[in-house]
Amino acid sequence: MKEYKAGIYLRLSREHEEENNSIEAQREITTNYAIKNGYKIIKEYVDNGYSGILDSRPALNEMMIDITRGFINMVIVKDISRLTRDKNKTGWYTEIFFPDNDTRFISVTEFIDSGDRYEIDDTIMLRGIANQYYITDISKKIRANKKAMKEKGQFVEHYLPYGYKKEQNDKYKIIIDEEVADNIRKIYDMYIERKTGTQIAEYLNSKKIKNPSRYMKMKNYTRKWDAEQVNTILSNPFYIGNTVMNKYETNYMTKICKENRRKDTWIINENTHEPIIEKEKYDKVQEIKKGKKGRESVKHEYLLRDLLYCGNCKRKMQYKVYRSSDKQRFLYDSAGFNCSLLYKKKCKNKTYIREKDLNEIVKTEVIKRLDLIEIDKTTNRIIDYYKENDENMKKINEYKNEIKKIERKKSVLYRKKCEEYITVEEFKTEYSIAKEEIIKFENLIQEVEQNNTDKIDEKKMKNIILEYKKGKWINNDFLKEIINKIEVYSKNRIEITFNL
Repeated sequence: MKEYKAGIYLRLSREHEEENNSIEAQREITTNYAIKNGYKIIKEYVDNGYSGILDSRPALNEMMIDITRGFINMVIVKDISRLTRDKNKTGWYTEIFFPDNDTRFISVTEFIDSGDRYEIDDTIMLRGIANQYYITDISKKIRANKKAMKEKGQFVEHYLPYGYKKEQNDKYKIIIDEEVADNIRKIYDMYIERKTGTQIAEYLNSKKIKNPSRYMKMKNYTRKWDAEQVNTILSNPFYIGNTVMNKYETNYMTKICKENRRKDTWIINENTHEPIIEKEKYDKVQEIKKGKKGRESVKHEYLLRDLLYCGNCKRKMQYKVYRSSDKQRFLYDSAGFNCSLLYKKKCKNKTYIREKDLNEIVKTEVIKRLDLIEIDKTTNRIIDYYKENDENMKKINEYKNEIKKIERKKSVLYRKKCEEYITVEEFKTEYSIAKEEIIKFENLIQEVEQNNTDKIDEKKMKNIILEYKKGKWINNDFLKEIINKIEVYSKNRIEITFNL
């Protein structure tokens, strides 16, 4: 039997100092796992205060050197995100670096162990689903908290719009930055005078006025004004004292913030701060802008983005969407894909396949694939693991065990009374004390359950799993987790390479 020399890797970034991810918590989980399974820990590697996106970290670099020289041949982490938050890097570590150096990799809380290939394959997909469940829950709480603060007129975003600044004694209150507020007013006046965004930008540059990114000393700031910066200011209702909620959406797993272009989902909270621009002037600008708008321009987020390849030349497939005869609408019903090299006559694959048809084919194959996996069984294992390791569940189990002991004590008391080892009065006294003890522990259980806002909702999680199996929640991010690539040879020959 191979002798394993384990290294445990612990990491905590500055922005994630929550208790369950602390260095101490990670150390306890990984060390207990190693002891329980009889693995000898040779060395501990700790990167405290380093982001998981960084490729180079002191302890990580040291561990990789130790692996290459054979000092350790097993790496244990609490979860993969401790090692890296980059999906491409995850694949490089688990599929290339560790196998090439004959190193076994274990992620304790995700049930991943490269010593058992079926186990790791079976869990990768479940990890994506579990992450979806927890990140969705966390993001809802964060958004609800931010929404409540915004409704009170508190500003909670990192960056303020150009023209405003935070009050020195209240980080949630904003005031007009009079040093540049006149620039905002000038931009609106010039636009009403029918100056274009480009002309306004040229004017501001000629006056050597710092643009927003340079003035606010942002990272990678640009030096000059341009039409896009001008139009952003002209479109922002923040300048009439309104706060827009849902304008930006943050993925709390990737930390990526994207603009929400669906304006019908925006929520406008009026009069949250002092305006720079009068509402009448702002409305006039919007009327002018609306009159200048030409044909519809919509970014369509299609389901199979970045997954499709030509089966013949292996290049990415090109997404094609056509306009109506009046050029005012996109005809998404007839949108589809063909090889990106077709029109350059560098590929013989002339297949054009409709987006709708291909989506249905892929969804059907994904659902079939999910049916092959014991998804329900693995879900139960995840739930059981969280139950076993959740501190509140540990307390509840401890109290339940105490109740069982007291119940056994009550049975013994009754037997002693029947056999006349104790008097009836002694029995009543002891029995009454036991009942009070049981009530005490039942109250403690109830108190823990009421205060445990983070407990796992088994029913909800299992419903999510079932919905995934039926294809309800299939989206681009989920497909990228379980599909490596989709190759289109013809309408009748489509090959899907799965990651599981």
